[in-house]
Amino acid sequence: MAHVPTEAEIDAMSEEELEAYLASAQAAQAAQAVPVYGSSDSEAPDSGPLARGGAPRSYGLLLVLCGLLGLAASWELMLAELTQLRNPTADLACDVNPLVSCGASLNVWQGNLLGVPNSFLGGMAFTAVIMSGALLATGVRLPRWVWWALVAGCVGGAGFVAWFLGVSVLTFHKLCPYCMVIWAAVVPVAWHTWARAADGGHLPLDRGTAVALLRWRWWLVGASYLLIVAVVVVGFWDKWLLVLR
Repeated sequence: MAHVPTEAEIDAMSEEELEAYLASAQAAQAAQAVPVYGSSDSEAPDSGPLARGGAPRSYGLLLVLCGLLGLAASWELMLAELTQLRNPTADLACDVNPLVSCGASLNVWQGNLLGVPNSFLGGMAFTAVIMSGALLATGVRLPRWVWWALVAGCVGGAGFVAWFLGVSVLTFHKLCPYCMVIWAAVVPVAWHTWARAADGGHLPLDRGTAVALLRWRWWLVGASYLLIVAVVVVGFWDKWLLVLR
């Protein structure tokens, strides 16, 4: 701790010594006031200074909100599948019309990709997303391997969204409403996670690319949504005309 001169010592200082002391005190105060953020983003984190492994509270809250949304949709898919197993002729809440329906995608191999219902896998994945977001929102710094796991999980999630979108258009010729909610939750989680991981130095990207990815992350989210909407509109164009008549 720096020595604080007494009043007698200040009186004994020359004008040059007093000016030097005041200048050093102001420099020390300025250095303590400058936050060391672990992000190049323009927004200041809500949870205090960030070191490598941390992230702004806004990102943690995004993970929690999107994770809850995806978990709720996965839960509804679980209930729909259990209902269908008990009564194969039951009317499911997700069977809205010939175009928007989930019944056809439940008890087929595409709906049980790894031997268990996709909704069970989604429930586990979104639970992990919620836990990670809650930790980051409270200021916890995650180890690098956790960031790598989040990045890999988002790659898998994005790949699954693309694959199941193709299956819905080309095989089922139907849109599962709960699946679309899951897609809507996965897209922002994926782009923001990749951007934050790159900005924190957890991905082998140069600094310029990491900054650009962080700056354009919301635009990339919007572009992904537009791409999904375009595929749905074009792939189901004839059915849209029938439903709207």
